[in-house]
Amino acid sequence: MENTETSYSLKRMLPSDWEDYKAIRLEALYTDPDKFGSNYQKEAAYSDSDWYSLLENKNRAIFGLYCQGILVGLTGVALYNGDYSKALLFSSFMKEEHRGKGLSKLFYEERIAWAKQNGCTAILVSHRAGNEISKAANQRFGFRYTHSELVVWPDGTQDEELMYTLML
Repeated sequence: MENTETSYSLKRMLPSDWEDYKAIRLEALYTDPDKFGSNYQKEAAYSDSDWYSLLENKNRAIFGLYCQGILVGLTGVALYNGDYSKALLFSSFMKEEHRGKGLSKLFYEERIAWAKQNGCTAILVSHRAGNEISKAANQRFGFRYTHSELVVWPDGTQDEELMYTLML
C-alpha cells in the first residue's frame, strides 16, 4: 500500500529485511519502553537467526512503514496462539517526527486485510492503561473494549492491560 501524496509506503518485511527490522524494533523498545510487552535488554540478546525467524514465520506479518524509502515505523499481526480464527495486533511504532499524521490508518488497514486473508473472524489488540493514543486509534477502527487485566510490565511496574476486539 502506498500513499504517493506523502511518499509513505507500507510493505511486509521479508526475512532478508531482518537487519532493518532489528534496528527499528530495538529503537522502539529503547525510546518507548513503557509501550511494549517486551524490553530492550531481552530483544537485544536475540541472535541474528532469531530476527530472521521472526520475519520468516508464516503465522505472522511484520510491516515496515517507509518514508521516501527510509524505514520509519513498524507494526505486526499474528494468528492468535492456538486459535487461528483470531489475529493479534502488536509492536506498533513510529519514529517521533512521523507521528500525528494519521499514518496509523495504514497500519490498521493492512493488518485487518491480512487477518481477513488468513480467515480470521476477530482481531484482538491491547495496550497499557493510560496509552490514550493507542486507545483512540483502535476505536477509530471499531475495536470494542472487552476487559482489563492487572499485569507486571517489562519495566517492573504493575498496571492494567486493556483488551479490545474487532469482529470481522
